Amino acid sequence: MIHRHFVSALSIVMIAGSFAAGQAPAPVGGQRAGGAPPAPMKNLQVLPKDTPQPQVVAMMRVFNTALGVNCDHCHVWVKPGDPTNDMASDTKTAKLVAREMMRMTTDVNARLAAAIKKPADQIAKVECATCHRGAAIPVLPPPPAATAPAAPPAK
Repeated sequence: MIHRHFVSALSIVMIAGSFAAGQAPAPVGGQRAGGAPPAPMKNLQVLPKDTPQPQVVAMMRVFNTALGVNCDHCHVWVKPGDPTNDMASDTKTAKLVAREMMRMTTDVNARLAAAIKKPADQIAKVECATCHRGAAIPVLPPPPAATAPAAPPAK
C-alpha cells in the first residue's frame, strides 16, 4: 500500500516538474536500437525494481528541479553519454540521503491519508519541493519579527 501511495505521489510530482536533461532521452516507444527492450534499471532500492527507465528518469528530473541540483549531486556522472557515468553507484552520501528522504515522504503521505480518511486526490502531498524549494539543503525562512506588546487602553 505504501508503494501505491508513493508511486501515486511521485506520478503527480513528475507531471509538474522537469529540468534540462543531463541524460540522453529515452528511446521512442521504450525500445533501444534494434528493437531490444530498454535495459532494466540497476540498484533500485526505494522504487519498485521493475520501474521503467523513462519513469525513473522523469522522477530524477523532478528531484533535480526541487533541489536545484544536477545528476552529479547524487550520482557518479561526468556528462551525457560518458562511459564512466555510474548512476547505480552508492558512493555519494547525497544518494543515500535522497533514498531516506523518499522513504520519509512516502511514510508522511501514507500516515496523513490514513489519519484524515480523504480520497487521495483531495490530499496535498509532501514532496521534495515542499521543503527544499530549489535548494539542495532546505533554507528556513527567517522567524517573524517580534511584535511589541499592545499598549494598555487609555483611561
